[in-house]
Amino acid sequence: MSTTAREKVGVPSRGAAKHQRLFEDLARRFYAGIYNYLCWISRDTALAEDLTQETFMQVWRHLPELRNERAARPWIYRVARNQFLQHQRRSGVETVALDDCAAIDLPDTTSPAPQVRLEQAALHRAVRLAVDRLADAHREVIVLHNLEGLSLAHVGQVLDIPLGTVKSRRARAFSELRHLLQKEVRSDEV
Repeated sequence: MSTTAREKVGVPSRGAAKHQRLFEDLARRFYAGIYNYLCWISRDTALAEDLTQETFMQVWRHLPELRNERAARPWIYRVARNQFLQHQRRSGVETVALDDCAAIDLPDTTSPAPQVRLEQAALHRAVRLAVDRLADAHREVIVLHNLEGLSLAHVGQVLDIPLGTVKSRRARAFSELRHLLQKEVRSDEV
């Protein structure tokens, strides 16, 4: 059966079927991480949902450009970041911190002791709020590397910055986090 005959009767070509399988695999593997990343950088769960959908629409459109499946992860995060930056340029609106993002990665509640769960929840909230207070450039490095698990080299690819800059931003972010958390601990002891 020729290609045009296949298309007329609705039989997908081998290339289209492979494209579909690859897309489904990428969506299954990265959808939740992309949403989490977009929630952290946008600070808005509804916007993160929309941008995640737009990200995967772009991934579908540009999937033939992906030359190496092992490079898919930083490529998809880069697409997501570009969707966020385009949204910011179009809207011209600054985002504000929201507590909704905390629902994404709540602490494990299977701990048997209620006191332990309360302490974990308090610590988790303090860390989340401290990360939220970081400068955007530092928060992105922390979210991509420490929360999403991208290598420092992949973070550099996503952000389009040299590896040395990624390391510098990460070090500054940790220093600032340490300062913010120490301040939080002191204020709780008073």
